[in-house]
Amino acid sequence: MNFPLFVARRIRNTHETSFSKTVTYVGIGTVAMGVSIILIAFAILFGFKNAIQDKLTSFAGDIRINQISGNHSLSDSPMLRNFAWEKSILKNSAVDHIQAHLQKPGILVGDAGLAGVVIKGIGHDVPKNQLSKNMLQGQAQIQHPQDIVLSNTLAKQLKVKLNSSLILYFLSNPERPRKVKITGIYETGLEELDKMFILADLGWVQKMNGWGADSIGTYEVFLKNTSDLYQSADVIEASMPPEWRLETITELYPALFDWMMMLDRNIVIFISLLLVVACFNLIATLWVLIMERIPMVGLLKAMGANHRQIRTIFWWNGFFILLRGLAIGNILAMVFCYVQSVYHLIPLDPESYYMNSVPIVWSMSTWIWVNIGTSLLVAIIITLPTIFIKKIQAQEALQYKH
Repeated sequence: MNFPLFVARRIRNTHETSFSKTVTYVGIGTVAMGVSIILIAFAILFGFKNAIQDKLTSFAGDIRINQISGNHSLSDSPMLRNFAWEKSILKNSAVDHIQAHLQKPGILVGDAGLAGVVIKGIGHDVPKNQLSKNMLQGQAQIQHPQDIVLSNTLAKQLKVKLNSSLILYFLSNPERPRKVKITGIYETGLEELDKMFILADLGWVQKMNGWGADSIGTYEVFLKNTSDLYQSADVIEASMPPEWRLETITELYPALFDWMMMLDRNIVIFISLLLVVACFNLIATLWVLIMERIPMVGLLKAMGANHRQIRTIFWWNGFFILLRGLAIGNILAMVFCYVQSVYHLIPLDPESYYMNSVPIVWSMSTWIWVNIGTSLLVAIIITLPTIFIKKIQAQEALQYKH
């Protein structure tokens, strides 16, 4: 029989004073709040990062490949489409799919004014569900030449609606304006994309630019798992012709990824402070429980129990408080994350946060590691107040009165 664990269980089930009960509940509540806030913070952090990265990759892919040239404008330089290379890349287990694009700058003219835009030609190699998550109205797919998909930002700026007609000028061929029809309106919440890009048919953009069907501007590679980004980029770059260059999504949009790294640092600081507060509250709770039971400590010493056994008794008491706090904290975090992910109760300003509501991403591995890490840290910390037991003398303890 484990003597310290047996005594600790009996102590936990005995009637305690109202003060020690209150202190115990405070300890449980502190751990519960700390753990639940940490779990919620991770769920929101991963939600932000995944939502932003999904929006970016839906328009730019995880990896972009284009022709090496001295061209630094928004207009793509021509590169010959290499079908053999495409087939070899698709054999890579990390690659989900690859698609070809062509972008050219232009001017879009409506009844209420005009806007400078980047016309992005997309083909049938774009999966149907890739752009649908960002669609507000209409269709994500381009069905006919001279159909375009417009951002909600540009639609408001030009004061147009779905199925409206506009005039589009290609800057490479400004003397030939074209009438286009809005068949879809999207919104990513990312200002860099929404205020600039319109989507059009790849073949039509090639024709307007005077390019052949085998000439494209960019390859966009989509990966199955973004955690393999840099490793996959190295493998793909090694297979490319020497006249091509490769850029990852982090190189294309460094400001957004720097912002997400700043979020990571803030979360680390925030979680560290929460853990410090939880640890100190449990130390204080255990200290009060020891002071409440000084006569019991004296009796155990008089009966032959050693310092280690008595310290372990109170360590188990602290660990029971920790376990109850963890259980309650996990339940609170689960309820909050479920309600927010389903009902989106907490809204956000899209112009500042790139999305309409606080996003939630469930990560089972994160939940497990938070619980294990918290348990190990607190289990080590709560040994500190038990050191006081060494200084308690049996004779004085037996005569101690509250």
